[in-house]
Amino acid sequence: MSDIKLYADLYDNALTEKEGDCVARPRINGTLHNADIARRIVEKRTEYRAETIENILRMADDEKSLAIASGMSVVDGVGQYIVQIKGVFAKATDPFDAEKHSLTVAYTSGKTLRKRLLETEVVTNGAATVGPVIGGLTDSSTGKDDGTFTPGMPIVVGGSNIKISGTNEANGFYFVPAAEGNTPVKAKVIVHNNPSQLTVMVPADLAAGDYYISITTQYGRTANVKEPRTYKYPILLSTAGSGEGEGGGDRPEIE
Repeated sequence: MSDIKLYADLYDNALTEKEGDCVARPRINGTLHNADIARRIVEKRTEYRAETIENILRMADDEKSLAIASGMSVVDGVGQYIVQIKGVFAKATDPFDAEKHSLTVAYTSGKTLRKRLLETEVVTNGAATVGPVIGGLTDSSTGKDDGTFTPGMPIVVGGSNIKISGTNEANGFYFVPAAEGNTPVKAKVIVHNNPSQLTVMVPADLAAGDYYISITTQYGRTANVKEPRTYKYPILLSTAGSGEGEGGGDRPEIE
């Protein structure tokens, strides 16, 4: 048996009409930053100091990011990264316009990661409890879906069963700071509140930095459920223009 286990829940396959077929979604059970990776390396190679390893990882991040942004293909054990330009140019003489165009990164898994995936044992946990699931978000003020959002402006959140419903005080949409120990911020204004899409006003006084988003609701397809159910979107997000937040700048912007 493999030492690497990936746990997955099964959901109804909405893309087919076949009765009973399912798709699997892996359970995302945490986030690792450079400091965490350094500690894990120290546990295996005790001659290295965690602070030294973390510093080297940060320097590697800087050099890789600079190279990618400069048009180089960067290959490591995790993957290959190549910058791409999104948007249409009306004519060949048009310059790059940040209002119309954006830079993203294309990613292909690397040799070391592919090897680990082949070694991974997938453990399915049967049919999932169908609660709220966030699929992604778009910043209405910029039109970007790159994982950034603007304080004081609306975001459009897509998903399933995400309507905020029920009388429990915990129900709502939250911005959860990535830094441990900080209090989640509950959105005060939800402009549109539908099962598959929310329009949420980001609090104007939300501090710059890295966040997760989460939803707590009692919504059910036929009737509200008794106890609130919570879903935390596993992708680390950032306030627009904040650069590196408390998460150490590890938030991926990969397609």
